[in-house]
Amino acid sequence: MALKLEIKSLMSPDLESGAVPDEADHCSVFLEVEIGESGKEGADIFSFTVVTPKFLASNAQARWGRGYLIVDEFSWTGVESMLARLLQRVRGDSWPEVANELAKELNWEFEGYQEHEPGDAYGQ
Repeated sequence: MALKLEIKSLMSPDLESGAVPDEADHCSVFLEVEIGESGKEGADIFSFTVVTPKFLASNAQARWGRGYLIVDEFSWTGVESMLARLLQRVRGDSWPEVANELAKELNWEFEGYQEHEPGDAYGQ
């Protein structure tokens, strides 16, 4: 049975929750979202940057697209709506499956993490 996901929290080190950038249609805002299984404790942190086409046009250096949400104008409601749509389309029967699917769009705090056997780390 596929896990049901929920947003546990959404925050930005760049912008106070609920605040809008001075130029909401010309901005780049880094966000972190805690996502977990609905109705259960615990969550993992995923990050992404919300960016507008005007910002991209005025900062025309080459960049990759993963980890970016492109919107015409920044709004917390709009970001939450897009995250909710993403969570609805992600499917998986286990947390690792779901997290790996989310990591196709977002940056995952545990991406690439591998457990080491005792005596295996740091040349031991």
